[in-house]
Amino acid sequence: MSKSYNLRINDKEYSVEVSELGGGKFKVKVGSKELVVEFIQRRVAVQTPTIAEEQLVKEVKTAAPQTPATLSEGAEVVTAPVPGKVIKVLVSSGDMVKEKSVLLTLESMKMELEITSSTAGVVKEVKVKPGDSVNVGDLLVVIGRV
Repeated sequence: MSKSYNLRINDKEYSVEVSELGGGKFKVKVGSKELVVEFIQRRVAVQTPTIAEEQLVKEVKTAAPQTPATLSEGAEVVTAPVPGKVIKVLVSSGDMVKEKSVLLTLESMKMELEITSSTAGVVKEVKVKPGDSVNVGDLLVVIGRV
């Protein structure tokens, strides 16, 4: 089964037909030319906010920043790199973690992402639990460095 697309590249319009061959390969037909292309890496789509969301973002940015009370010099703050849902939390307060230890798993766009520590230390706070939805930049875990 193939799909047809109309694309504009550098102000020139093209009619493109794409057929999946399997194994990450596709046949792309542009005019009379046919190419076989291989899918290397999928980009994570970023949702553009609606007008109401844009206003909320402006309000949040202009509000005074709130810093968790547990944050102090020498603490690592682990935040969500993408929006998603917390699937598993593998640490709790008081746990010792090594550098690159998996702290939790997020599901984003039907992909599971392991969130790791960039430093060794003691888990001071876990701010999320399985089932929680998070946005980019949300605080997940606070780790005190050793």
